[in-house]
Amino acid sequence: MNRNCPMGLLTLGVLVVLATPVCAQKASTPPLSDTQREGRRIFEQRCAVCHTPPTLVSKRYGPALYKELVEDNEDNIRDTILEGREGLMPGFKYGLTRVEIDSIIEYLKTVNRPSRAKSNPNQKDGMTGSPGE
Repeated sequence: MNRNCPMGLLTLGVLVVLATPVCAQKASTPPLSDTQREGRRIFEQRCAVCHTPPTLVSKRYGPALYKELVEDNEDNIRDTILEGREGLMPGFKYGLTRVEIDSIIEYLKTVNRPSRAKSNPNQKDGMTGSPGE
């Protein structure tokens, strides 16, 4: 039994080291305001179906939305949500209020840019699909 103790301590040490950056990252993220929480709720109900990947290996229908796209571009984002884009996105001017749209925008200002996972080991950065496509 004593032979397993050093291995157990080593395993515990590795787990602590691996968990520390995750805990530190979560602690450094400021909490969402009530408006941002409401925006997240609406985004998850109305927008996530197109703007987040449905599974880990699937592509999303619409573009990823994150703070660098939204900041200093609020009027264009608001107009796109209201009016949509012909053939690309429906408008929500009859389904969402101005306050709800503004809360979505405030929430999106807290979203970090998603990382781009390579699904193909031969895929180069910035390229999608298979080689030869």
